[in-house]
Amino acid sequence: MLYERRWLAVVALGLSLFLSALDGTIVALALPTIARHFQLSDSLASAVTLSYAIPLTLLILPSGDLVGRFHTLPTFLISVVGFGLGSLTCGLAPNFALLLVGRIVQGCFGAVIATQAIAVAAAVVLPGERGRAMGLIGALAPLGGVAGPGIGGLLLARFDWSAIFFVNVPVCLLAALLGLFSLRGVRLSRSGSAYRQMGGLLRRPPFRWGLLAFFCSVTVAGALYYLLPFDMSNVQHIAPAHAGVILLCVPLGMGVMGILGGYLTDRYGAQPFILTGSGLLLVGLIMLTLIVQSPTAELDLAWRLLLVGIGIGLFTGPNQTLLMSAGARETMGAASALSNLGARIGSVCGPLVLGLTWTFLVSISTQMGVGILVVDGFAVLNLLFAWLSIQRRARSVSAEEEPETTSKNFSF
Repeated sequence: MLYERRWLAVVALGLSLFLSALDGTIVALALPTIARHFQLSDSLASAVTLSYAIPLTLLILPSGDLVGRFHTLPTFLISVVGFGLGSLTCGLAPNFALLLVGRIVQGCFGAVIATQAIAVAAAVVLPGERGRAMGLIGALAPLGGVAGPGIGGLLLARFDWSAIFFVNVPVCLLAALLGLFSLRGVRLSRSGSAYRQMGGLLRRPPFRWGLLAFFCSVTVAGALYYLLPFDMSNVQHIAPAHAGVILLCVPLGMGVMGILGGYLTDRYGAQPFILTGSGLLLVGLIMLTLIVQSPTAELDLAWRLLLVGIGIGLFTGPNQTLLMSAGARETMGAASALSNLGARIGSVCGPLVLGLTWTFLVSISTQMGVGILVVDGFAVLNLLFAWLSIQRRARSVSAEEEPETTSKNFSF
């Protein structure tokens, strides 16, 4: 059965996923302002980030079990509206305690949004359209994450810190409205325990290597967006307003190539574009390595970041397509949960590794040089794991028939 409103559903799911990822990083530049407003120490202000990240991470796997138990529309509406109410609570918070409550609410509903979006988007389209759906959806999580600091900086330049939360509300309402018209009657297929399905997927080498490749790509993005503000401020001496615009070159490349890469995947297959995207990511980072320790022109920095974004965007969609097609149609919720968990751990791992490395280095020039080499290392691992995933998948396909993926991935 052809689901006529499937692309409207993909747009609704994509908007919700982008918001969930965006709110993990958009508060970064606002933390000093929030600390001054509530008269907090810098260390205590970090709780604004952790109160969102911790429930989001802890609830991803339970969400993978939840999304297959109920019809998609009510689960989607409750999670999106709940996320919007959490955003309103944050923006209107008269004290720090209520701000943290709002962030916890955002994190809880964000976990459901992130897990449901990828699974339903993969299930609601035809198998020959899955590349395009995953190209859009699969790039939105890292896209939202890396766009956060840039969008947050632009909002803070014109408005108060509460604007970074209020901006979510109209997007939540739009996503809910689109979902109301497009997700009615949709339900993911479900058989057996989601946790048992996750274990089965992890025992499949193509899925395991593909998941590790995705983890490394998100780690690269997270580490890069931890490193770049220091480089732009202390080495490049770029004004904050210009720095925010330059940082948006990465999500711009990701967004454009995510859509194009999805189309190419449906037409020619995922494998060549996974490797091409990984290769472009590594080349872009090598180009960036050449300039991070000395001042350079803003345009010179921008095109290198654009190349990095193009590489991530071209890799992510095809890789997500293979991840969601690795098992039977009933395992899409489990695959989505594992993919989101990999993204969450990667977004934390990148800054954490850089922060630990920098504790042993004194000069800013050395920190930038060593830091970008660490990022390069994760890009090399991304390319290696991507290649292993494709090789293992080729062997599996030659040994046995691939799991059937049909439009029966959803029921009405």
